[in-house]
Amino acid sequence: MSRLGAGLVLAGALGVSGCGGASPTAPTGPAGPKPGGSITGRYLLELQPAPTCTPSMPAVSFPVRAAQAGASPYPGVQILLDGIEPASLEVELKYAETTVEGGFGTTAEGIASNQGPRVWVNAIGTGQVTQVSDGRGEVASGSLRGYLEIEGMDACTATNHSFRLRPQ
Repeated sequence: MSRLGAGLVLAGALGVSGCGGASPTAPTGPAGPKPGGSITGRYLLELQPAPTCTPSMPAVSFPVRAAQAGASPYPGVQILLDGIEPASLEVELKYAETTVEGGFGTTAEGIASNQGPRVWVNAIGTGQVTQVSDGRGEVASGSLRGYLEIEGMDACTATNHSFRLRPQ
């Protein structure tokens, strides 16, 4: 048999051995977080000043509680400080499919962060909501544009502050 003939026989044998063997695997979806999820319950809200703020400050965080608010035509979520004076921090976010957008605000007294410094915010935030293992939503990385002041930092108005909202 010639080399060409032997090659065709071998190729045919390999092709036949693949038939009827193991079943094909189903295609899998893209890896990563699943979009959506309901923002409700206890969360940790983290605010990160823009890199242009001076002096540069690390992120600050607060324990908060989230509850569904509103329905038609604009469902949303209300987030309040978890503690003695819940209304000293209020976040009102409107759902637009898997994105939330809305206002972040503190009273004139500001609020103490978990890290100690007091914080004042008056800004608009936007972020993608993704599901965590228990089905609740989180915002792993949101943008915050407006006024943010952390005790020890100059007041800073910027379009590139950021926030995170993580279930607890």
